[in-house]
Order: sequence, then structure tokens, then C-alpha cells
Amino acid sequence: MTGRSPGAVGPHPSLASGLPEPLSNILDRLCCPECGHALKQEGDDVACTACRRIFACRRNVVDLRPTTSHTKSEFQDWTKHWAPTAQQSIPQRFFSLYRKAVFARTVAYFVHRYFPAEGVLVEAGSGTSETSIRIDKRRGGRMLVAVDIVPEVLDGCAEVMDVRLGGDIFRLPFVAESVDGIWNVGVMEHFTHDKIDAILREMYRVLRPGGRIILLWPASNSIPQKLLRATERVINLARRGDRFQFHPDEISKLRSRHEALDVMTRNGIEPLEVEFGWRSLMAFRTVVGQRPATPSNAHDMTHAQGSC
Repeated sequence: MTGRSPGAVGPHPSLASGLPEPLSNILDRLCCPECGHALKQEGDDVACTACRRIFACRRNVVDLRPTTSHTKSEFQDWTKHWAPTAQQSIPQRFFSLYRKAVFARTVAYFVHRYFPAEGVLVEAGSGTSETSIRIDKRRGGRMLVAVDIVPEVLDGCAEVMDVRLGGDIFRLPFVAESVDGIWNVGVMEHFTHDKIDAILREMYRVLRPGGRIILLWPASNSIPQKLLRATERVINLARRGDRFQFHPDEISKLRSRHEALDVMTRNGIEPLEVEFGWRSLMAFRTVVGQRPATPSNAHDMTHAQGSC
């Protein structure tokens, strides 16, 4: 990590005004997703200081995805899901309201409880960040960063987010130990268990020691999820052609508290809480973990020595 102290966010002394100020303020925390080296401003865009790849900044969104992201199945699935025509449907408009009214309160509660009052906080797999609109930014002490594999969805990202980055959750464009907190809502269930481990290892890498992870993760006994799946089955009985579904496949719902504890500990993360789901009206369990403040074993040391 750079010499900047944990939590501190301030102006970068060498940058002109070509980039949005919040982005320029954290440029030294970002790295090239291809080679892992530092980034610098180049005109209105961002460039790697080593491999010289240019990352375009368009409408205040910087695309910091590896080139391989474009061919991933999850990119295709979420591009289709977040397409403007799909989001204008009646079900998706309802989900939008529900995210703002219910899930945003859950996110705000856990962010207030577990994240520091100052620092860079990252929503990894943000979508529109509608579930983040109630986060207290502590008069600017907290800088909120939205990261999503579909950069286009970030054009309509909630204004509460200070920085918007196209990024891959498996190779986050952050320097090791440069993030003060990281969270997401309804992301983990879309991946196989080996990929979930890879995601958590990457979150561990970018978190500073003592930094925390908050995951809102649908449980297998989630009542709202069961209702959605039943509705999908009814719709598909009378439908021909492509299978209808509200969201991309949810293949790894959280089966138990024990599973939540296990997935955290096997990836070097200290579990802090597994909330049953009352705050999200039984839609999600909230899993909270912490990167240990000091390396406690060989597993931690291996992570601590990693780089972007």
C-alpha cells in the first residue's frame, strides 16, 4: 500500500482537473487490473505506468476491467439484466422501490455498525447502488466507490456513490491493503463455491488489516426468494421460448449459519456476525467478517504479501 494512512482520503498533489475530483483523490489506491502496477492520469483518462494500457473515463465512469471480463458468462448475464428495456419492466421497477425502501435500511444499519467513520468503502458488484442510498457518509469522511462488471449500469448509479469504476470482482482494481471496508448485496449466490472463495480472497487482498466485509446473501430458506421462484415457475408454464427469470441464476444460496462461518474462516477472514435476516424481511442473511489486524498464520501471511 502507499504511505497514506488507513482511512485518509485527500487531494492527490500531482493531478490536474481532467478527472473527477473524488477519483483523482483515490488514484494512488488504484492499480492496473492487467499487470498490477500503478495508474496515472493521462488527459481525461487513466493509464498504467507499466503496460501503458489506457482506461477510458466516460461520463465519470472509469473502465478498469481486465480484458477477459468481456467474455465472462456473468458479464453477459448482468448486461442483459441491467439493460434499460429490462429495467423498465413492472417487476424490475418494483424491485427498485423495494431495494430503496427495505434493503437500503439494512445496508445503512450494518455500515454504521461495522465500518469506520472515515475511509474508502467499496461496493463490489454494485449495480445501481440503490441499496446504498441511506449510508451516512459522515460529512464526507466516507468515500463510497461503486464497482460493477457492467460499466453502463454505473451511468445511472445512485448519487450517493462518489466514484464509479467498471471492475471485475475477481480482480478488483485496488492496491493491496488500500480499502477500509467492502460490501455487496445479492452477489455471492450467483457463483459456484470455488468462485466464492476466489472473491473472498480478492476482498481480503484489498482490505487493510482490520478492514471489514459485509455480505447480504440470500439464504436457502428465504421466504421472498421462494415466492419469486414460485412466480417464475407459474409464468414459465404459460410461456414459450426463453425461460423467464427475475435475476440471473442463484446457484449458491446460503444454507446455514455454519456455512457462513466456514466460508469466512477458510479464506482467512474472522467472522463477526451472521444475522438471520430480520432486517431485510427475511430476504438476506447478513454475514460480517474482518481481515485480522495482524497476520496470525501462514494463510494470513500469504495474503498480506500479495499485490494488485
